[in-house]
Amino acid sequence: MNKLLRVIFFTMAVISGPALAECSGNNCVGKLTRLYVTSGGNVAIRTAGDESQLNCDAGSGSYIFLHKEHPGFDSIYSLLLTAHTTEQPIWIRTTGTESCSVGYVVWDK
Repeated sequence: MNKLLRVIFFTMAVISGPALAECSGNNCVGKLTRLYVTSGGNVAIRTAGDESQLNCDAGSGSYIFLHKEHPGFDSIYSLLLTAHTTEQPIWIRTTGTESCSVGYVVWDK
């Protein structure tokens, strides 16, 4: 019975993994795979999803940007860093059609 439970758990983990990493419309859900701060102070974000599937232009590097002028910059950046450090999935709502910008983020436990 113990072996059967391990097989079931492993199968569920393999199947559900990709479901936690997707981008479409104005949303990306998944683990953060890369964060970097640009020379201008903006934060570039890449998830395990495919940012090219968003309704905005993620550019050749496939990034969503958190601009330093965003009114919630400090709080959102703190949440992104925490989710990235703990390797937990996060939900990012994007705005704009030209470049992909963060509207807000949600982290569920």
